[in-house]
Amino acid sequence: MIRRLALIALCCVACGKETFLAAAFVQTPSLPNPVDPSGNIPPFQVITAYLGTIDTTDPTKIDPGKEAPITDAIASVSFMHGGTDPRWLESGWTQSDGTYTLSSKDEPLLTFEPGTPYTLVLETKDGDAFGARFTPGPAIDIQEFVGSTCTIALPPPLPPYNAPRCHDGSLSGITRTDAAVNGTFSPAFVIVGRIDPNNPSAEPQITYKFMPQSADELLKYVLSDRPYRLQKFDIPASAYPQSGYYLVTLLSIKQGKVSSNAFLGSTALAGTGVAGIVHVP
Repeated sequence: MIRRLALIALCCVACGKETFLAAAFVQTPSLPNPVDPSGNIPPFQVITAYLGTIDTTDPTKIDPGKEAPITDAIASVSFMHGGTDPRWLESGWTQSDGTYTLSSKDEPLLTFEPGTPYTLVLETKDGDAFGARFTPGPAIDIQEFVGSTCTIALPPPLPPYNAPRCHDGSLSGITRTDAAVNGTFSPAFVIVGRIDPNNPSAEPQITYKFMPQSADELLKYVLSDRPYRLQKFDIPASAYPQSGYYLVTLLSIKQGKVSSNAFLGSTALAGTGVAGIVHVP
């Protein structure tokens, strides 16, 4: 973290204002529908990108008050679907305070394909273009759901158990199954969203996130991703605010690249998801 901050400080001495781009491409995977054995909960993928200016005159005092959104850009993403079908997606984007979003619900041609490079471009009305390139990596499994399509009932059911169970029938957290490399885990995020099995194509209603959720938090992530390099991720009870079915997703994060004309602290992330379903009676 100290080395990264020193590098940013060295490169930004007397820089003034620069353009900051923070982009993330994440997915929730397809899962069996818990109320319809012949159906499924379809995958959902979304690209979110923040574009704005940031005052780097004093790189040791960068905060949200020194950021200003750029709201007039045209966003697009291109990739080679299935390795043979080129796709360039420019419609379906929404913009709010410099945050540009495209989801598979608004654009069904947006698919999430591990190993496939995606190129994001945001072009301003001044003719400046800023880009990011990310290639999703492989998913990592969740120990509490491995080898099972069962749901977890909260609170735990009383015996005898009439349905398959995952471990002890509770879920206060999830545990990744991949091994640490040189004593360190790769970064990962967690998302919990309420789903409606009777309307499986509806977008999940997010009830909990453990991930950077603002431009400022993404900038801090660039400086240090250590808080996200965990083996087990706690999930608060507030993630399940009411009865229903919840999708618990673990996102394996892979760093991408940002165009050289953007602020050095800019970032691009791809999160490959694996998930399980929690049932709250």
